[in-house]
Amino acid sequence: MIKKFIKLKILKFLLIGGVSTAYFFKKYCDQKNEVKSKKEKKLLN
Repeated sequence: MIKKFIKLKILKFLLIGGVSTAYFFKKYCDQKNEVKSKKEKKLLN
């Protein structure tokens, strides 16, 4: 019973960690792309 509970806790932690990591990675990439597109617009003008 306790082992199963610990496994569920670890699984929950990994799930939440994975989702938050993916979210911050996406946010970081979007921010990087936004800066890149701003530089390209300056070059075109």
